[in-house]
Amino acid sequence: MNHAKIIREKMKNTGGIITAKDLRASHIPSVYLTRMVEKGKLIRADRGIYLDSTGDYDEYYFFQTKYSVAIFSYVSALFLHGLTDIIPNELEVTVYKGYNPHRIKDKARIHYVTRNIYELGLTESKTAFGNHVKVYDVERTICDMIKNRNKIEVELFSKTMHRYIQSPKKDLHKLYEYASEMKVYQKVKDIIELVYV
Repeated sequence: MNHAKIIREKMKNTGGIITAKDLRASHIPSVYLTRMVEKGKLIRADRGIYLDSTGDYDEYYFFQTKYSVAIFSYVSALFLHGLTDIIPNELEVTVYKGYNPHRIKDKARIHYVTRNIYELGLTESKTAFGNHVKVYDVERTICDMIKNRNKIEVELFSKTMHRYIQSPKKDLHKLYEYASEMKVYQKVKDIIELVYV
């Protein structure tokens, strides 16, 4: 099988998107991407990110391909988990303290946490285009929102808490476990008890 055909096959599984990193993992020289762009078979969407003619511009996937340290959090995480109707006007991500924020050149709201809780609640979610991205799970996102309640819009906070409590997928045991590790146990307990009433 020739390299161009392998690339097209791979793109069928990723919604018409491929990265230079994907090719390196498959031991295919990235020069084939350049050749396909020159022939008009691919579009270079960004550095190291390519689309075919049917590909969609998946903002979440592209962002994380460029900045693998960034984990989607807060409103971006709520959106990816289907817990809000709000389409975020900016991406919200979390990185560990000490990470140089100037590396992230795209517009994003960046949150910082210590390394000991940076990977707490880390999971994957599918974007609207079917690509996998790193995101905090629902319980971690709820803890983050309660911890920083004064920075969250009141209506969004209230709706999110009610949706979480009404969700059959909620895991209160995990929520309280995370809250303890994040040193917000009492805050989380008070909010959850209030919403349950």
